[in-house]
Amino acid sequence: LGGVPKPYELPAFSLLFTGTRVEGSAIGGCDLTQEMLEFCHANKVAPDLEIISAKEAEAALHKLHEGAGGAKRFVIKMDTLKEM
Repeated sequence: LGGVPKPYELPAFSLLFTGTRVEGSAIGGCDLTQEMLEFCHANKVAPDLEIISAKEAEAALHKLHEGAGGAKRFVIKMDTLKEM
């Protein structure tokens, strides 16, 4: 669903009963995402990330909410879930 100049109505009950979903995306779809990934690969662009344990996830989330997490991504090491 792309941007529209004014809101429009959808038949909610028929969508609910048929399991139909209406979605939108501001990232440009699969083709543009693929192009961006290829650009990043060719130009060695990578995210700034920090690998954390599952126990550190809540603290990392608080950092992000406070704006103290910077522009990095926190990646939870899945084998640390058993420590919870």
